[in-house]
Amino acid sequence: MSQISIVRCAEYEQDRVFAAVEQALRLIGGIEAFVQPGQKVLLKPNLLKPADPQDAVTTHPEFIRAVIRVVKTRTDRILIGDSPGGLVKAETVYERCGINRIAREENVATVRFDRVKTIDGIPFAAIKDEVDVIISLPKFKTHNLTTITNAVKNVFGLVPGLYKVHCHKQAPNAGVFSGVIAKIYGLVKPQLSIVDGILAMDGDGPSGGNPYQLGVVAAGSDAVALDAVFSKIIGIDPMSVGSTRQAHRLGLGRADAASITIAGESPESVKARGFQVPKVLMLYRLPNAVTRIIGRCIPLVMAVDRKKCTLCRMCMKLCPQQAIREVKGAISLDSRRCIACLCCSEMCPVDAIYLRFLRWRKKHEA
Repeated sequence: MSQISIVRCAEYEQDRVFAAVEQALRLIGGIEAFVQPGQKVLLKPNLLKPADPQDAVTTHPEFIRAVIRVVKTRTDRILIGDSPGGLVKAETVYERCGINRIAREENVATVRFDRVKTIDGIPFAAIKDEVDVIISLPKFKTHNLTTITNAVKNVFGLVPGLYKVHCHKQAPNAGVFSGVIAKIYGLVKPQLSIVDGILAMDGDGPSGGNPYQLGVVAAGSDAVALDAVFSKIIGIDPMSVGSTRQAHRLGLGRADAASITIAGESPESVKARGFQVPKVLMLYRLPNAVTRIIGRCIPLVMAVDRKKCTLCRMCMKLCPQQAIREVKGAISLDSRRCIACLCCSEMCPVDAIYLRFLRWRKKHEA
């Protein structure tokens, strides 16, 4: 049986977040079940790109502060680190997302994933094997490619730099990419995951969706079980999430309700109302034959909102297929080369790139 906890928490006020995190951990044995005195601990939040905390793109700094204070009851040897997507420097993200401020105020160190160790053909941040405990701190969000991004996918950040783009190129569809994510999770297996589900994201995540007041903190050692329970909370089948399904089949965790014990709130008591999954996922709910017909008649393509685009060219630098170029002072996407990996959409600083149906076209789109 996999045990997880769910605790209500409506806001990021320091005392309330601390109390919620502490209670979530107490319900599964306390922080002492995961961290021994004097151990070296890496806190791994979701720091996808530079974003303000209220945008719900990244793990909230006050949530990270709460975890630091709980862990400090066992050890002072605490590091905070993540590898942002694309070409963005970690220092830029740490500063914009409030991580540097929290680190200074709580007297802990931040770390850059600039040293690499290859395991089973995958480069990981060397810090992975230099700490005693990894505590994953995901932000619960939707994801256009993988349905949700949460505890299992958060370990993808331990793969540094542009190798993430290489993973997308080698796994050109959601099914194959979910297998890559499951493999990476199996090679990392954090000792503990604590989910920031206070202000989540719905819609077209992981960076272009809408903040959603979910109001929960959840914790457990089984990231697969955590993802399964959050799927239940938002009203989708856990096995419809590729990374959950594949990690479950590989024996990396439990996704079946009968094998998960939940302490605290039940998924039904915190069920999300009106939570919107990415628009493209509506296709996946139709019979396969219908989906194939629609796909041929109304293919999905990436689009650029030229009213938002600032021509920073980040997308051009990141695209693993070189499907993006500048034409007459505007970004142009080659749908024949595009594999819809969403690297451009995730990392666009102004959320100007998105996935749409070909016939949904506006004059200001490319």
